[in-house]
Amino acid sequence: MDIEKIRAEFPVCENYHYFQSAGMSPMPLPVYEKITEGYRSLTDHGDIFFHKDIEKQEEMFGIIAGMLNCNKKDISMAESNSMAMSLTGMALKKKHNDFNIVSMEEEFPSNSVPLEYLDIEMRYVKHKDHRYHIEDILALCDENTLAVQTSYVQYGTGFRQDLYSLGAELEKRNILFIVNATQAFPFFPPDMKANNIDVLSISAHKWGFSGHIGTFYVTSPDFRKNYPSPIAGWLSVDVSQSDDFIHTAKNKDFDLWEDGRRYLFASANLKSRLGFSASLKFLQEYGIDNLRKHMLEISDYMIKYLKELPCEIKSPNAGHSERSAIVVFSMTGKNNAEIVEKLAEKKIIVALRDGGIRASVNIFTNKDDVDALINGIQGLI
Repeated sequence: MDIEKIRAEFPVCENYHYFQSAGMSPMPLPVYEKITEGYRSLTDHGDIFFHKDIEKQEEMFGIIAGMLNCNKKDISMAESNSMAMSLTGMALKKKHNDFNIVSMEEEFPSNSVPLEYLDIEMRYVKHKDHRYHIEDILALCDENTLAVQTSYVQYGTGFRQDLYSLGAELEKRNILFIVNATQAFPFFPPDMKANNIDVLSISAHKWGFSGHIGTFYVTSPDFRKNYPSPIAGWLSVDVSQSDDFIHTAKNKDFDLWEDGRRYLFASANLKSRLGFSASLKFLQEYGIDNLRKHMLEISDYMIKYLKELPCEIKSPNAGHSERSAIVVFSMTGKNNAEIVEKLAEKKIIVALRDGGIRASVNIFTNKDDVDALINGIQGLI
């Protein structure tokens, strides 16, 4: 795999040693060109390709469905993960009053705040060395536990959960499984069916290379049947028996689409959304398996040299099965916030998360980037 060829598609590599993809990945040129092409079409042709864009969005959903082992009709989009979790919580509350949800104590707040705001009882599993053991998760579940919610990859440590084993145990107990795969997809795509996932959310700006286009909201047919959408919009209505593509009748009964279209409430920025299709095409040209292997090898290289520094590596790193593209560490006896600022002055971009330094490798990260990071830290301690 030609890493230098990949780097040439990312102008950010000319400006920085960029380790902040867990915050937002930079945009490669093919995606930028796809999005600008879309806006050029809007400039030249106005709205006449709206229906074509809807068809292209469905084609994109089909590609994603193949990666997630679900039906493309299961896929929709929400404005954000916060909205996705709000929709899920409201749907659960519409049917049940007395229930709890078990989640992890290090979850990103877009997983927890929407559900707490709805006055849902949240039970948080405490980590052990930043790992969440399945027996500890199940120990917090009781007869009132309606769902378990977890990130596939934890944003603050990079720990990757064993979804298969956890999903199997939850299915035995008839407990819903809600997964946020934002820090995993597309390099670690969860299997909706094999993992018994009921609700899946993926915010595309982290590892999707397409900027802020929203969150993919994926629901199983059983979830949609048992927990109807708590809200609706003009595009939510099933018009398959109508001559028009919108529901215009007033005070007449109507049904929502049975599939994920019920959550595509209204008009959206399709020109930007469709940039994600260019992103997937770009990644698949190199082979997502190959790219994932490269990212793990580069993070291996980083961890190897971090272990030679006076620091604590917070990220679980016993093997690739619990690893991701995120490495979090804390310098012993040093001010991590100051180190992050000083590294930025050297064009080495990392992030401060929960008091630790988060360095995220990506498909364009090479050993020179890692060497710059290690040498930059050495120069500060």
